[in-house]
Amino acid sequence: MKQYHELKTIGLEDYTRLSEGSGHSKTSLDSPAQEVMTDFRRVPPLTMSLTESVSDATRAMRKVHVRSVIVTDSSGDFRGILTVMDLESRKVLSQATSLGLKRDDLSIKDVMISREKLRGVTLSALQQGTIGDLLKTLRHEGSMHMLVVDPESHAICGIISASEIARRLQIPVEINLQASSFRDLVDALFGRGETV
Repeated sequence: MKQYHELKTIGLEDYTRLSEGSGHSKTSLDSPAQEVMTDFRRVPPLTMSLTESVSDATRAMRKVHVRSVIVTDSSGDFRGILTVMDLESRKVLSQATSLGLKRDDLSIKDVMISREKLRGVTLSALQQGTIGDLLKTLRHEGSMHMLVVDPESHAICGIISASEIARRLQIPVEINLQASSFRDLVDALFGRGETV
C-alpha cells in the first residue's frame, strides 16, 4: 500500500492579499459557455441506481456536496436525473401519498426526471456559445439543469447548472420552472418554484 505524507503547513498571519489570476478575466455573460460545464470526462458524476431510496440519494448528495445525481439502470445506462430541488419539493410527499408509501420507502425512479422529459445541448453548440446564451436556453426550457451531449460518441459528457452559473457570476439567476403536468404545476406553485 502506498504511503502518504502530511504536507508542511505554515501560519497565515503575514498573508493579507488574494492572488489575482494572470491573463484571466472575470466570468461574465459573454464568457464561453463551456466554462460552467461540469465535464464528466474529467470529473465523474455521482451516479445512483433507479432502485436506490430517495433517502440514500439525499445522503449521497450531501456527502459529496452536489445538487444532482445521474440515474442509471442495472446495465449502467442513463435513465434520468434527480436533483436536490426534486427531493425538497412537494413532489416527493405527493408521490409517496399516491403510491401509499412512506417518504423513506420511495425509490429514485419514483421522483426522478426521466430522460424522455429532459433536453440537452450538444458539446459543439456549447463550445460556440456564451454563458448568456446558456442562461437564455435554461430560461426558455424552464430548467435548472441542462445535460451536455456528444453526438459523435452518443454519450452524455457533462451538465450545466443554473446554481453554478449564479455562483460563478456572483449574481442571482432566476429560472421559472415549466410544468408539464398538473402535478408539476402544483409543485411549481407550492414548493418547487425555487429561483436561483
